[in-house]
Amino acid sequence: MMSTVNLEHLAGRRVLSRQGESIGYIEEIRAEPAGDDFVVTEFHVGIYAAFERLSASTIGTAVLDFFRLRRRDGLYRIPWDKLDISDPARPRLLCSTTELSGMKGAPEFHPRGRQDR
Repeated sequence: MMSTVNLEHLAGRRVLSRQGESIGYIEEIRAEPAGDDFVVTEFHVGIYAAFERLSASTIGTAVLDFFRLRRRDGLYRIPWDKLDISDPARPRLLCSTTELSGMKGAPEFHPRGRQDR
């Protein structure tokens, strides 16, 4: 079953683990074109995700370095099917945080702000 959720209802929301603990806030939502629509592929959660878009610029990289966030494991890349968004006010993981630890990682660097598609 396909459902529609307005992204503005998800951006900035705290994500809870299955145990009810906060793992961070939704900072970025990735989507790919699918015909005339876009389909969400993953959610980026955590402090590092907030700086992810800045990392492609010189200033962004300097900010990350200044706060020593550049190599920090502060980003969860959560696949769309691992996050319950049936209640957009309370997104909840559908897997354990242990399973997500393999999905942690630094953002990809794209020179001149370009992103691979």
